[in-house]
Parts: sequence; structure tokens; C-alpha cells
Amino acid sequence: MMKQMLMAPALLGLMTLSGQTPAGPARQAASMDDLVTEVRALRADIQHLGDASIRAQLLVARLQVQEQRIAGLARQLSETEEQIRALDGVRNPFVTQMLKDLDKEPAEPGEANLFAGMKAQLEKIENGDPVLKERQAILSRQLSEEQARWVAFNAQLEELERLVAATKRR
Repeated sequence: MMKQMLMAPALLGLMTLSGQTPAGPARQAASMDDLVTEVRALRADIQHLGDASIRAQLLVARLQVQEQRIAGLARQLSETEEQIRALDGVRNPFVTQMLKDLDKEPAEPGEANLFAGMKAQLEKIENGDPVLKERQAILSRQLSEEQARWVAFNAQLEELERLVAATKRR
């Protein structure tokens, strides 16, 4: 027993010289605290990545819906512009002259209705369809608004991508 009591300080001295420290209760508690802190940090990172994943899925879905809206509005705008071009293509000096002639000639009572309808169509061709022009303006504005929304969703998705990349680097 005496031999063991003399050897314990010698072993302690050797361990200290070699850089090892005895695993005492204080050191074990510090190691446990470090481990708990690390586990909590890992849990927070996992939660953050899970939240980011859900946000990314939602943003991708929103982008897809936005792209569908943009495609639909672009199609409607294209159709409207095609109709306006068709009216412009029909317009010619002959139509203008017919309108002037209809205004000059007095119509008999039975012919008034016939000429009124024809005159309305010729005026529509001559002046362009105001309804089509208004529709074109509305669709152009809506298309711009939807494109701005798409850009905003895309920016949010890119920001989320940067955050996830930064989290992975830590």
C-alpha cells in the first residue's frame, strides 16, 4: 500500500509532463457541457435546414404558378395584338372613302339600319377597336406586374440558397 501511495504522485507528474491531465470530475463535466452545446447547435442547424427546405419548395411552387400566369397573359396579349394588326391590315384608303361616302349620302328609312351597322364596322376598322386597345394596355400592365412578382420570388429563392450555403460552410 505504501508503494502505491508513493507511485501515485510519480504517475501524476509523468502525465502532466506528457501533456495529459487526469480525467477528474471537473474535466468530465466540462466535456459533457461541450458535448451538449454541440448537440444543441446541430439540432438548430438541422431545424434551420428543414425550414429552409420547406421555404424553397414553396418558393419553387410559387415560381411555377407565376410562370403559368405570365405565359397565359403573354398569350392573351399576343392574341390581342394580332387582332389589332388584323384591323390595321384591313384599313386602307378605300375604307376611308366608303365612310365619307356613307356620311354624304342620305339613306332611305329602310336602309338606315343597314348602313348604320356597316358604318359602325367601317369606323371600327378605321379607328381601331378601342376595346382591343384598352385590353392591350390592361394585359401589358398585368404582364409587367406578374413579371415583377416572378422576379421577387426568384430573389427570395436566391437569398434562401445563399443562406443554406452559408449554413453548410459553418
